[in-house]
Amino acid sequence: MNNQLAVRAEILKLAQLLRREPEALGYLEQIPAQDLRRLREQVTDLLFTAQGPALARLAAASKLLPIRVVATIGERAFGPMLAARIAGLLDPARAVEMADTMPIEFLADVAVELDPRRASDVISRISPERIAAVTGELLRRQEYVTMGRFVGHLSDPSVKAALGALDDVALLRVAFVLESKESLDHLIGLLPASRRESIVDVAAREQMWTEVLDLLSHLGPVRRNEFTQVGALDRKGVLEAIFKAAVENELWEELLPLVPELPVEGQERLAQAAAKLGPTERQAIMERMRAARMTEQVERFEQIVSAKPA
Repeated sequence: MNNQLAVRAEILKLAQLLRREPEALGYLEQIPAQDLRRLREQVTDLLFTAQGPALARLAAASKLLPIRVVATIGERAFGPMLAARIAGLLDPARAVEMADTMPIEFLADVAVELDPRRASDVISRISPERIAAVTGELLRRQEYVTMGRFVGHLSDPSVKAALGALDDVALLRVAFVLESKESLDHLIGLLPASRRESIVDVAAREQMWTEVLDLLSHLGPVRRNEFTQVGALDRKGVLEAIFKAAVENELWEELLPLVPELPVEGQERLAQAAAKLGPTERQAIMERMRAARMTEQVERFEQIVSAKPA
């Protein structure tokens, strides 16, 4: 992932954790993404290990009470923050039974506060129907970072249920802040082909080309080829808009792997877009392509650029 995009995603996640606006953390933009992630994980660990012995005693005491009683106490007395801290300490089967008795709104409150790593077994056992309902509530609240943290802990049926509850704008935003980007290829594979087309349509309408490039850069060749061959990228102005986003944000690591997988006509459209740039920018693009050993594409770009000077 391009460091710029990785940093941007990490700042969004840290802002959610600290209950701050992302703009207030703009001074962190020069810090490497891996360092920001390490900081976020350390803050999370600190929050969840504070009062650890006391929370463990509460979790142990809950075994003595009926599930519905514990669920009621968790909702009305503990609140979402404390319930989230205790969730990973409970027996997973009992925790899921409790979750089944709680209102969707409260479960969404808990999800915002929860560290999924500490309750992965619980999350994976919650029914797809329940996951879809919670996803719908989180979508209503625009809690994209929260949803992005949970994807890697869900079963495939639950992921499909969650995807069904998300519109395409939300899907792109969740994918951008996904905690485990290595799961994106599998996640996109669960979508029908028609949804891939609609994602590009939404990106065009909402100008979300940075998110699209980030998504495509984390897909394997087969899945990425499904996007390039589905026809969505062939539509007028789409490739040109993607190229413009790459130029403005220096997203070459995201764009270049896509170029060889485009049909010849698509590669020529990108070359024509490059021909409109200044000489220095065009040369920089050629050098990056040569470094990526894209010999055939470089020759095609050079032919078109030389025929159509900026």
